[in-house]
Formats: sequence, structure tokens, C-alpha cells
Amino acid sequence: MFLNAIIGIVISLFIAGLAYLKKSLDKSGLYTATILGAVIYTFGGIVIWGSLIAFFISSSLITKFSEKSEKKESKGRNYIQVLANGLVAGIFSVLYYFLQMEIFLIAAVVSIATSNSDTWASEIGRLSKGKTFYILNFKIAPKGVSGAISGLGTFASVIGSLFIAGVFLGLYALNIGLDWTQFLFYGAIITICGFLGNMIDSYLGGSIQAKYRGVETGTYTEKGWLPNEKVVLASGLAIITNDAVNLLSGLASSILTVILFL
Repeated sequence: MFLNAIIGIVISLFIAGLAYLKKSLDKSGLYTATILGAVIYTFGGIVIWGSLIAFFISSSLITKFSEKSEKKESKGRNYIQVLANGLVAGIFSVLYYFLQMEIFLIAAVVSIATSNSDTWASEIGRLSKGKTFYILNFKIAPKGVSGAISGLGTFASVIGSLFIAGVFLGLYALNIGLDWTQFLFYGAIITICGFLGNMIDSYLGGSIQAKYRGVETGTYTEKGWLPNEKVVLASGLAIITNDAVNLLSGLASSILTVILFL
């Protein structure tokens, strides 16, 4: 275990360091990703860790592409965003290590598939030329708003979840072995539950995530502030941010996986 911890720290620091240099992580995200990655590698092994890295690399590339298309540039994921997308996988990795029940291995990967599905849906969905609808009532919604879905974004969410399922199956087969029954079952569980996790994310984003309105201009924002303008809570709960929704949807999809698996 000690050796795995050292290896986990080294390779996680290497990947996180590259991400920091590429501005996909800020400094707090660098430290958190290194620690979280080491924990997941130590307790969950290369199968969960590799799935997490596949999510991080693919989602970072897609995010950069989306930002370039919209002529925007982010400062990279901070520690809160890293935890929102990886903490659940870390928890289930620890459960898998101590209880040695494969159900927790799958649940950990499903939380990663949920994060990947959500990121792909959000970033690719922004590029959609079609209409966007609120998931709660299917009324037309602005692009990029939490709780809104589009045809392209929904398709991207399925592919994003399927991508993580494929990475997991490849790593699992190489390290543990896999027959066709397991291949189809595990692949279906991860893809379906990861996609459902994204739907849960959209539902929570539209129902309880905090949204604010500018007092003077009436402009809506999810960030809780506007330049030179006071904002008031327009809907949702103040403590439920987008990161909280990501964490809750990942947890919900993992719990759903445990229920279906049993």
C-alpha cells in the first residue's frame, strides 16, 4: 500500500502539473488533484485512477475547445471544482479497498462517468444550433443555463458516459480480466448510470441550484455576483452552487449503481 501511495503521488503530481501549466488547473486545483489522485490510485488502483485521468484530459480538451469557440478563457479548475468531480470516486475507492466488493469499484467509475457526461453535455451543448429547453417544463431556455438540455448536448452526454465505460473496460480487461458477460453488464451499467447522473445534474440545476438577479438591470447569473451591481437570490437555495450540484449528482448516480447492482 505504501508503494502504491508513492506511485500515486508521483504520477498524479505529474499529470496535475501538466494541467497546471496548460491552465486547466489553478494552484489550489493542482494540490487537490494530486492528493485526490494519489488517494484514488492507492485505494482504487489503476482502473479507477485511469478512468479519472481519462475524464480530466478529455473534459479539459473539450472545455478549451468550447472556450476558444466562444472566445473565452477560464483560469482553470480550482480545488472546489476538483472535489466536486472527484470526491465521490475517492470515497467509493476507499470503500472498495476495505470491503473488497466490486460494486464499489463500479460505483466509483460511474461517478466519473457522470462528471464526464455532464461536462461533455455542457460544453458541446453550447455549440448547438438548435433550441435549448428547461428539463423541468421543456420551455425554451438560453444556452448554457443550468437545468437546460439540447439534442446535441444530450447526445454528447451519452457519448461522454460511454467513453468512460470504454476506458474502464479496457483497463479492467488488461489488469483483472473480463468475459463477455461482464463486459456487456459493466459497460451498460456505467453508461446508463453515468447518463442518468447527468440528467439528475440537470434536474437539480434547474430546481434547487441558486440563481441570482441583478437589482438594477434584472440580469440573471449563477455566480452570485455581477460587476458593479447588487444581486438578490431569484430561485433555488443559496448553498446549492453548480459545484454542489455536480457533487450531489455524482453521489446520486453512484448510490443508484449500488442499488441496481444489488
